[in-house]
Amino acid sequence: MRELRWKGQHAPEDGDWVVAELAWEGAAHLVEVLGADDRPEWDDAAVASQFRLRVSFPSAAEAEAQAFREPAARELAGREDRRADLVVTIDPEDARDHDDAIAVNLLAGGRFEVGIHIADVSWYVRPGSALDDEARARGTSCYLPGGVVPMLPEHLSADLCSLRDGVDRLTLSVFVTLDEHGTLHEFRFAACVIRSRASLSYEQVQRALDGKAPLTGELQPAVERLMGLARALRARRFAVGALAIESLEVKAVVDEHGHTLAMVRRPHLESHELVEEFMLLANRCVGEAASVRKSGVLWRVHEPPVVRKLAELDEILRVLALPRLGHPNDPHKALQALLAVPLDPAKKRIVHRLVLRSLTRARYLERDLGHFGLSTYEYLHFTSPIRRYPDLHDHRRVREWVTRAKDAAWDPHENSLLAVECSAREQDATDAEREGTKVKGLRLLQGRLGDRASGSISGLVPRGLFVELDDPPVDGFVAVADQLDDRFELDAAGVRLVGRRTRRRFTLGDPVVVTIARVDVPARECDLALDDGESRRGRRSQRRQGWR
Repeated sequence: MRELRWKGQHAPEDGDWVVAELAWEGAAHLVEVLGADDRPEWDDAAVASQFRLRVSFPSAAEAEAQAFREPAARELAGREDRRADLVVTIDPEDARDHDDAIAVNLLAGGRFEVGIHIADVSWYVRPGSALDDEARARGTSCYLPGGVVPMLPEHLSADLCSLRDGVDRLTLSVFVTLDEHGTLHEFRFAACVIRSRASLSYEQVQRALDGKAPLTGELQPAVERLMGLARALRARRFAVGALAIESLEVKAVVDEHGHTLAMVRRPHLESHELVEEFMLLANRCVGEAASVRKSGVLWRVHEPPVVRKLAELDEILRVLALPRLGHPNDPHKALQALLAVPLDPAKKRIVHRLVLRSLTRARYLERDLGHFGLSTYEYLHFTSPIRRYPDLHDHRRVREWVTRAKDAAWDPHENSLLAVECSAREQDATDAEREGTKVKGLRLLQGRLGDRASGSISGLVPRGLFVELDDPPVDGFVAVADQLDDRFELDAAGVRLVGRRTRRRFTLGDPVVVTIARVDVPARECDLALDDGESRRGRRSQRRQGWR
């Protein structure tokens, strides 16, 4: 019998699944506690283990982080002092890491200077350090329902690097000069010290813009001025072919014990666009400078969709009697026109989802192939160095330009490997976040077995159909072949199931009413039963014939 040792937030209990490390002799150490199937507080740990997320920091990295203190005279020396500017952060209500802040000043001649201030993570995380090695291994922060698995230790990510209001913070900043039409006249980079005046939420800013709850003092006119410039920037982006794809994010709201309180669709607000436009602009400014300097940055590339994918999209739109693709020789115009067609919310959601599926996946690359979705070249990621390693990598190049230091030697092959690593870590985190949200959705449905629910068909396979419930927004599967006395075939476009005998049809996007029949959280499965007269008659007929 060996002693088991564990250091962690939750102690394991009888029945919990664990991962242990056994030495040749002495105590065994618990590496991970995955918890029991019926303990929601362990859901995040199970997802983190499934995707091999690094949930603890090496002692060397933690020690390096803890050695840093609040910025003092040494850290501020040589920096541009922008603490007198009206700087604000705008983030989700539950945000703990504030990467970016913005400020606007009126210049002579009716122009505006906008300061886009980004946390100077490169000041703290130096190449070759234990912090840098661990940040690269993680690649990105991962946001699970119960909390974040950060790229950097909390002392940096939630404190010294986070642009919290009321304290001095170090930034690498992009200063842009704009006119009221959103024309960019010039830009420059600087290492700065700022002091944010307010930490605002998207919801708070939206209420202020709508006139429902104006902000106090100078904040209201500043936010209105920023919004006006952001609208102009957005109009200019769309004028050159950028795509506006809406994708509603589903968030799981949980309590301190991991129990799911609600599943909510985060609305897309115009206040999101305010921040988005200035972050996109800063990324493009850094990209333009990097292209001129031939720096060893990581580019964010999004290659055009292949012709076959667009042809498949057009065929699906035809079968569903939705607006078709035009402009056969110009994918940008074709997709822009399609996305601009006014549709009811259900059809609009289908069209945007189909367009998203037809596009290639954005990735990091050591060379610039352009960004199709943004309709631009010279684009990279710079504005989120607390949570993305490519942004930190690109920050180091900007630091060299600002300090007029000699560009660090860079190896194209090494940059290529780094791009592949970062793209893979990004996909792992995205998959883990979706899985974490799915688990919490299933937890909520566990208490609703037998309930009726409305939803819409989100996907089809020969065996049946996937349904996205309206409330809560969770996916489940209906095995129509098992429920109805018929054999179903999937059409060539993959968007319609047709019964051979009854000619019963199920089409992508159709509304349906279902009953929650079975939920299996460990297997990540939710079975739904059609709840209509025909399906009930089919089940009674099956029982009479002894099929069950």
